[in-house]
Amino acid sequence: MSESATISGSGFFLTLAAFIMLLLIVPAASAAGRRIKPGWRAWVWPLFFGCLALTGLFSSLAAAFSTDNLASLSWKIVNLMAGLSFTFLTLNTLYRAFSDELARRLAPLIWVVYLVFAIAVLAFTSFVPVLVYDAVCSILVFLTHSTLYAHNRDRNIDARHIMVGTGLILLADLVASFQFNFSFGPLSFNQLLPYDLLQIAALIFFYMGASASYSLKYDKQRSQERALMRN
Repeated sequence: MSESATISGSGFFLTLAAFIMLLLIVPAASAAGRRIKPGWRAWVWPLFFGCLALTGLFSSLAAAFSTDNLASLSWKIVNLMAGLSFTFLTLNTLYRAFSDELARRLAPLIWVVYLVFAIAVLAFTSFVPVLVYDAVCSILVFLTHSTLYAHNRDRNIDARHIMVGTGLILLADLVASFQFNFSFGPLSFNQLLPYDLLQIAALIFFYMGASASYSLKYDKQRSQERALMRN
């Protein structure tokens, strides 16, 4: 199997995994959207999985057509979608960890940083901006959820799964930063194959964390409402 066919196949598997997670999380997001306030925040997780699915799809198509030029439009779309998915992951962490007032103030800053990232992707042909942006977002997500988990494990059970998923993403970015080619009999692949496989494993943990986060958010909201009623 040629290198392009191997990478294309792993990319399609990543796309399929992200699409399945999207289908599985939509019912939970819909139910949570009717219970938590503001309801639109329940849809940040589906947006995250949807962006990853599109990232995998465009990446697979680029590999299938042997588009190796990083300056091509297809790879720039891949990079922009990859950054957008981690933007939604960071926003979800912001809404999960901080008060509504502070989250509203910080959210525009995250979008400004993504805009700077998008300009860098369009201006340069290097994969470095993607690695740096994804790594920074992943580190912020990991540190925030590790703090939540250390503070109260019982009330932040979603943090454990998200930490593992984020760790796998960081490992995938590290693998992707080293260019290599490997041939074993008829099988040939480069650094993108383990990158895609690690991303698939991370998706499973992100889904488990997303599913748990909805009930935790609702419980937190109910606790705040009861506290207000007592006051």
